[in-house]
Amino acid sequence: MNYQVINVKCVIIGAGMAGISASVNLLDNDYKDFLVFEALERIGGRICTFNTDRGYLELGAQWIHGQQGNPVYEIAQKNDLVAPGFEKFLQNPVAPKIDEKNLFPPANNQSLLQTFNAKTDCDKTLFLTQSGQKISYKFANSVYDTLTKIILGAELLSIDPKSKTDNRVGDYFYDKFCEIVRNEMRKDLLDHTVQDLNDYDLKRLLNGLFIQRDRRENIRNGCYNIFDVSLKNFSCYKEFPGHSYVELKRGLTPVLDALISKHKNEFYSRLYLRHYLKKIILSLELLDASDCYNRPSLHSTYANTAQKAVVIICDASNPEKPRDFVVVCEHILCTMSLGYMKENINIFLEPLSLISEAKRLAISRLGFGCTNKIFLVYEAPFWNEKMNLLNLIWVPEDLNFRLDKLNHRNDTKKIWYEDMVKIEVVNSHPNTLSAWMTGNVEFEQLDEKTIGLRCTENLRRFFNDPSIPEPKFVLRTKWFTNRYSRGTYSHMPIGSKPEDFDEIARPIPGDSNPIVMFAGEATVHDQFSNVNGAYLSGIRESQRILSFSKSSPRL
Repeated sequence: MNYQVINVKCVIIGAGMAGISASVNLLDNDYKDFLVFEALERIGGRICTFNTDRGYLELGAQWIHGQQGNPVYEIAQKNDLVAPGFEKFLQNPVAPKIDEKNLFPPANNQSLLQTFNAKTDCDKTLFLTQSGQKISYKFANSVYDTLTKIILGAELLSIDPKSKTDNRVGDYFYDKFCEIVRNEMRKDLLDHTVQDLNDYDLKRLLNGLFIQRDRRENIRNGCYNIFDVSLKNFSCYKEFPGHSYVELKRGLTPVLDALISKHKNEFYSRLYLRHYLKKIILSLELLDASDCYNRPSLHSTYANTAQKAVVIICDASNPEKPRDFVVVCEHILCTMSLGYMKENINIFLEPLSLISEAKRLAISRLGFGCTNKIFLVYEAPFWNEKMNLLNLIWVPEDLNFRLDKLNHRNDTKKIWYEDMVKIEVVNSHPNTLSAWMTGNVEFEQLDEKTIGLRCTENLRRFFNDPSIPEPKFVLRTKWFTNRYSRGTYSHMPIGSKPEDFDEIARPIPGDSNPIVMFAGEATVHDQFSNVNGAYLSGIRESQRILSFSKSSPRL
């Protein structure tokens, strides 16, 4: 087959934060001989702000994590994009130590559960059970504060990274919680005998609060189950000082626009949307002599030196007539997600033997979870105007199987609606609720009508109000189904190590000859899982390109 051929010095695959920060840094340094190919019809990758005539919905990344020294925060602040209240540096408190008194139950168990009216209840944060009862805020909040102390304490544990033994964060989390309940309430959460009905109900409630807080931790860590996450490596992530969840006036996409703005025309003239990578072909001469043998290669047809790569791109801008073409270049910067890498690392690059076993193992060991959102838009709010957060507390019926649903035993993945962690009032879009899903991607196969009906059933059940209307509009994310993301962000499971991020970032064939390079949040060992890490990785790899460029050619 004869392909159209384009010769360029550098190719960037992906126009998410990593690809954009790399592009802007190259242009800042007057390096213009590059092209950017993005598979989707938009820029941003896992940053996706959905605008309507009434406001906006954040489908992907939602916050900037940390302030002081955070380059993404500095871009947002410089361009007046930071929401009111987050303009000044906010010092996060040091992780609190477990004190002598953490839990504050009411005088008797009966008052733990209260009747609830959605229109008249004035609490900003609600803890509701599936039976339609409200858990005492003082008690539920004390349990939540205690669980937060345990998690923050786990992040400060000093465990030798070279230690051969490791534990699961979930086990540490639950064991510590059981210990505090045993010491402060004289209750053994591991004893499930029904000797006293009130005592048993209290234990069910405590376990329900733990399960919901556990699922919240799945969101924060980008995992399917916190019981999969490595305790030894839990302190590897280093957040910039300041507020952990900086909000923005108009979402994160305007931050990308601000980053691009000084080179807007030059960037967009190099950007090709709906163009996806099919294959990167390197020279057989890069292989060790023992790996070389005579076989046909497309590389020799199009490239005149082993120091260049042949990249096959599919132009899908016209879905009815997609066409492939060849780009011959010196450097390729791959910014695909770890989820995509897990699925495609043995497909998109050849010869395969240039991919080291260490890189394959690193990609395999690191985890890549999936957090989704379901937006429910109503004609008018049915909730009290003061409410901003609803915590869905699925109280386990049988304590012997209390953690089964966290691990999705007994085919509980099909009960996807029980993995709905929380429902927030969306301040950026009127009359809208956002339901957060984690640990389960089964619902991605369902249509919006079915999802809206099930969400309505959930709300009617928790609010104990059969009159709650169906939403007039449902918008949901499908990050796992998206073949270019296959999830949302990375984490460190049992068996992984910090060096895995560095190994994924290592160029092919090597540091001294970086033809194929890698960027993205899963290539930064202390800033993985967020926009900051993606930004910094793009800067890192574009600096590598600049350092290997003898001149700054102009197109």
